[in-house]
Amino acid sequence: MVEEDGSIGREIKHRIQCGWNNWRKVSGVICDKRVPVKLKGKVHKSVVRLAMTYGLENAPLRKVEERKLDVAEMKMFRWMVGVTKMDCIRNNYVRGSLKVTEISKNFQESRLRWYGHLLRRNEDHMGRQAMEMEIEGNRPRGRPKTRWKDVQKNMREKHLDEAEALDRVLWRNLIRNGDPE
Repeated sequence: MVEEDGSIGREIKHRIQCGWNNWRKVSGVICDKRVPVKLKGKVHKSVVRLAMTYGLENAPLRKVEERKLDVAEMKMFRWMVGVTKMDCIRNNYVRGSLKVTEISKNFQESRLRWYGHLLRRNEDHMGRQAMEMEIEGNRPRGRPKTRWKDVQKNMREKHLDEAEALDRVLWRNLIRNGDPE
C-alpha cells in the first residue's frame, strides 16, 4: 500500500500486524519454557519474519520505518525469551541467544541480492533499464523522497562495487548479513 505522498507507512503497520498475527498462531511453541531458545529463533525466522518482510525486501524504507519493524520484532523476542526491560538485559544478548540478526540487516541483504541480480542481467532487460533510467526535470523542494536507487548506500557501507556483483558466488558471500549459526 503506497500512500498519496509516496510513503509506505500504512504498509509497514500492516506488515507488523501480520507478524503479530503469525506470532500469536505459534505462541504456544515460542512462549513455552520447555522449548529450546534456538528452536524458538528458527520458528520465528520461518513463520513470523517472513510475514513481516513479505513484499518489503526491495521497498525504499526510511530509517524510521526500519526502526518500527526492529522494535516490533524485539518485543516479540523479549516475550519469547521471557525477559522484560526491567531485567536490564541488552537486545544484543537476546538476539544472540535466539541466533537472529536485526530485521534491517535482513532487508539490506535482500536489497543487495536484488541489485546484484539486476546488474547481471542483459542491458535490454526491463528491470535493469528501469534501474538505470534518469528522469528529466527537477525534484521538488525540500528533502527528496527516498528512491530505491538511493537505498544502495548499503553498498558503500559494506565497501562493495558493481564489478564484484558479476560473480554470483562472491557477491553472495560479500553481502551476507545472515543469522548466526
